[in-house]
Amino acid sequence: MRTSFHREVLTDSHEQNGLQLQRNSAPLALKHVIHPEEIRDNLPQGQGGIGFMFHATDWDTLSFSFHNVKQRDALFEEELWNTKPFIASPIYQGSQVIGANIACPVPLEMWLGSPRGIKRFRETQFFPALELARQAGLNMVAMGASTPYACNYGALPRPIKPPHITTGHAATAAMLKDWAVHCCNELDLEFGNTKLALFGAAGRLGTTVAKYVLYKDAPKELVLIDLPDKVNLLRDQAQELLASDLLGKSKVSIHTFSPDTPLPQFDGAILTSSTSVPYLTAADLKRAQFWIDDSHPRAASVDAELASRDHTLYIECFARGPAGLDTKFPFRLPTNRDCYTCFAEGYSAWQEGIASDFIIGSPPVWSVSYTHSLLKKYGFAVGPFHGKNGSPINLGTQHSGEHELMGP
Repeated sequence: MRTSFHREVLTDSHEQNGLQLQRNSAPLALKHVIHPEEIRDNLPQGQGGIGFMFHATDWDTLSFSFHNVKQRDALFEEELWNTKPFIASPIYQGSQVIGANIACPVPLEMWLGSPRGIKRFRETQFFPALELARQAGLNMVAMGASTPYACNYGALPRPIKPPHITTGHAATAAMLKDWAVHCCNELDLEFGNTKLALFGAAGRLGTTVAKYVLYKDAPKELVLIDLPDKVNLLRDQAQELLASDLLGKSKVSIHTFSPDTPLPQFDGAILTSSTSVPYLTAADLKRAQFWIDDSHPRAASVDAELASRDHTLYIECFARGPAGLDTKFPFRLPTNRDCYTCFAEGYSAWQEGIASDFIIGSPPVWSVSYTHSLLKKYGFAVGPFHGKNGSPINLGTQHSGEHELMGP
């Protein structure tokens, strides 16, 4: 007998006035309470389930799951640290439950900036989230947003196995290249004749993306961009990339980003940076024809995005999932069928029956290529253009009348 999900709590309209008075003193209350056995008992028999672990990206996203989100102060921050990870929603394939979204309620800016914060997140959120996944019968967990930092991209020993884990970096690198090619096609650019910039190039994801962008079909030039203290890493990275380009088809250059240094010219950009605040202005965005943002948090503010909307394409990196996929969570994506690329990697590994950690550390190009083939096998593709702020973008009205978006 199927268990009923999404039990509403604290929703009686007659209680609202009293609840408002208690808003700042009452403990955080989930809008929906889902117990792990409700997932486990409804999974496909003998297959286990797929999990997607993510953290609150900002303070606004807390309201997706909690009734009484409070104003930020030291007491509320401590309450969030003491709030356990929870099952945010089941994940469906058609009418079949296949897994669950598992949320950690501590926003990124509270933990990512320091080793102490990462350690506390690991102990109070990451490991408990894996335990919750185990209780829910999930045998593969894709790590969303910045959660791979908590386990050093899978290298850190962990006490809870299974579930197995995957960082999502291979699928993200593959989909970012797909998006870049798609943007070029829609904007009448030739990918092989494009100057492409990669922000956050010296980071763990950035190094993977750089290698895959130059694998087989490659742009004319790749500009590696990161902070000034990463300049030596960028130089080494550029030399390594050029050494691996045996046909000499591409040029690789480097640039260090700071507010006082003008950006170089380029046609489009991929954003894999990880900073605590948005750093690109509307004037920056207007310099290129497209930007694909996989930063956490976003690389440009909502105001900058909207101010540049008529001049450039600033979009979210995501994957349109196979028919019937329903993530049942408001991820600010076009539909519940759409998902983040890290989830697509976990879903593909789960469907393949991979009974070990899948993508950990910095995956080599062949591993990204293999993951790319799995994404295609299981029906993942680029979707319609979608702003980082959650709004749909129609090139027919944004650019010239000759460009008409054809989403897959």
